[in-house]
Amino acid sequence: MVLKTVYLLIPLLILIIGGGFLVTGDFFKESPQICFLEPLEKTSIDLYYSCEDFDEENPLKLTKIDQDELVLLSLELINEDREKYNSPLVELGTSSTAQEHAEELLNICKTSYWSNNGMKPYMRYSADGGEGAINENIAVIGTPEIQKYWTQENLKQILAWNQHNMVERDEVNEFRHSMNILHDDHNYVNVGIAWSNFCVTIVHQFEDRYVEWKQKPILTLNKEFILAGQVNFNATIEQIDIFYDPIPMPLSDQELMSSPPLYGFGHICSHLMCSDGSLPVATVLPHSDSNLSPDVLEGIMNQNNPANSENIPLFVAHKWEITHGEDFTTFSIEEDLDRLLNLTGKGVYTVLVWASPADNPSDGMVLTTISIFFL
Repeated sequence: MVLKTVYLLIPLLILIIGGGFLVTGDFFKESPQICFLEPLEKTSIDLYYSCEDFDEENPLKLTKIDQDELVLLSLELINEDREKYNSPLVELGTSSTAQEHAEELLNICKTSYWSNNGMKPYMRYSADGGEGAINENIAVIGTPEIQKYWTQENLKQILAWNQHNMVERDEVNEFRHSMNILHDDHNYVNVGIAWSNFCVTIVHQFEDRYVEWKQKPILTLNKEFILAGQVNFNATIEQIDIFYDPIPMPLSDQELMSSPPLYGFGHICSHLMCSDGSLPVATVLPHSDSNLSPDVLEGIMNQNNPANSENIPLFVAHKWEITHGEDFTTFSIEEDLDRLLNLTGKGVYTVLVWASPADNPSDGMVLTTISIFFL
């Protein structure tokens, strides 16, 4: 009788003790922690943190962080590297799209060149009224696994460390970041810097702004392609490439997190897969033979042209007016793109105007990456 009582008491005690753990959940719960960045040099290999239990009753007061100071420091670091490698200095741009994208990336704490509305960098720039050509660098520092306590000094160290990595240690990206930072054609940079308790996001949108527009690139309702303006140096406008993207669609956080580590122009580069081999869906050329009409010349050029091995549709502009001055070039260009638009339909058409300085024809450059939303 005594043994039976003992056997009954043991499971009852186990049930009571186990039930207590189940009710409170504290037995298996780890104490929340807050982590602090260890001193960081720009040449450090990685970031290291020291962590301690988070005192929920006496939380740390957030330090005041000066956003403007960080942006100006980022500009200073960029120009130090450009000066070191003999590139012209850049000025701070006025577009807000870099900052907006930096803030958006805090939701996933991971690099993505796509926005949650499905737009790539050049689309965001164009939708915001951009007037030149852009190329974007992005960095996300930190992870969502541990909570951090940032200070102004922390963020300044991170900016210097990231800048050094992008210029000097960018092997994993084939030095694409470095080449973008140091590219001679850039004359502005739009800087975005944002931070949360988990990560810091940095967006550098390098801008080439050389055109004063009389008419930014448009597609009219009757499918006329029109652009007119003035380049602020004596230039030869060689051709215009047009890239096509489908209408952007909203993307989930998971889709953004798995998007490619690079972006490119046109439909062959999507949030699912992207390569460096972007191809235009059309090229607009000047009328180079006064003995033939633009339509006749266009037909000849599209027939078995060995110089056009990719079979990109070629268009000969029915209006290509250029006036050269000592330090400027005016242009007015028009062409009927009915043949193209009937094939590709609604979407985003991005215009790359190729030009070269009159005194250095071999030094070609892109004047625009302006998107037309033909919806």
